[in-house]
Amino acid sequence: MSASRYTLNTFTLSELKSELTLKLRFSIIGKPACAKLSEVLVNEGYGYLSVATLYRLFVKFEGIAPYQNTLNILANFIGYDCWPDFVKNIEAKNDNYSSAQKKVVTNTLIYYCIDSRTTEPLLSFFESIEDMDHEFKAKVALDIYDSLLKTKNPEEFFSTFIDNKFVKEYVLEIMFDPAFRIKNYEHAYKLYCNDFNKATSIAAIQDYIFSQSVLFRHYFLSGNVPEAFSIGKRIYSDNSIASTDLDSIFIFPNIRYRAYKIWYFQLIGHPKNNIEDYVSELLDYCKSKYKSFGIDERKIVFHCVAEVFCSSNVDIAYHLVLKTIFKDEFGTIPNFVFDKSLKKALPYFEVNGLLYYRPI
Repeated sequence: MSASRYTLNTFTLSELKSELTLKLRFSIIGKPACAKLSEVLVNEGYGYLSVATLYRLFVKFEGIAPYQNTLNILANFIGYDCWPDFVKNIEAKNDNYSSAQKKVVTNTLIYYCIDSRTTEPLLSFFESIEDMDHEFKAKVALDIYDSLLKTKNPEEFFSTFIDNKFVKEYVLEIMFDPAFRIKNYEHAYKLYCNDFNKATSIAAIQDYIFSQSVLFRHYFLSGNVPEAFSIGKRIYSDNSIASTDLDSIFIFPNIRYRAYKIWYFQLIGHPKNNIEDYVSELLDYCKSKYKSFGIDERKIVFHCVAEVFCSSNVDIAYHLVLKTIFKDEFGTIPNFVFDKSLKKALPYFEVNGLLYYRPI
């Protein structure tokens, strides 16, 4: 009797790939990633799946029907008893899903509330989910993100809910979109906190640095020099933020502020030797703090600094120093990546939650 095969639909495959990405902590984007996944499965005792099988399934999917044993191994790896258990779970999490296919729902109730500027139901809903778990809140934030992509005036939503705890924490922070795909997305971060003089607590300083840093990054990378210069001047020249204050806040805004200073120096034409002095200072900071960082914090720091190096005139020698500081983190991704450019390594260290669900 031949082994049974299972026909996958795109929704099921997408959910599987998403959960694998979260478990692996890197994206399955090519043969090297497939090779690493194959190696991890064997080393952790789940079984052997060839690189070719994984590649056809996750990278070059053309409607193949994989063996159920293949799917069982993958389901086991991400914490399910078997493949049917995984399918049952995603069906339960999505009311609009059927075992044959995901039904297309054009708009949700959240969308209609946002689009019609119906405030009270949303406020009540956000308050009612305050004690729900992270996974549920993340799904609500994704619904809001998708709705804001479609509505004509998303800035009105941000103007109304900018002080709402859930919107700030989940929609603007955890599910921040580095690609700024929502129309007038920068409006939200201009409202978020843009007055340093009103930042009278560590929490307020953190909000200020976070909002101004993401705006500065957006304007710099999109080539909007006047806006980038204006924000850079405000956060690096007009206002002085002590290193002790930086170390008192979450690592994401902390390292963004420190790393993006290289871009600001480049904008204002800082002498090359002075920029290199600061690069050395930044690398020394990473090295001295390395042991105090958690696993996720190390990925955040590496990705942030590496992105700056890749989009600046920093000498290639410093790229190697950065990789050497974080050499242990390369042990969880395809072996050859360490010897490649920082740009090749960046996709494996992606730390933004939204991009796991809505890749660019």
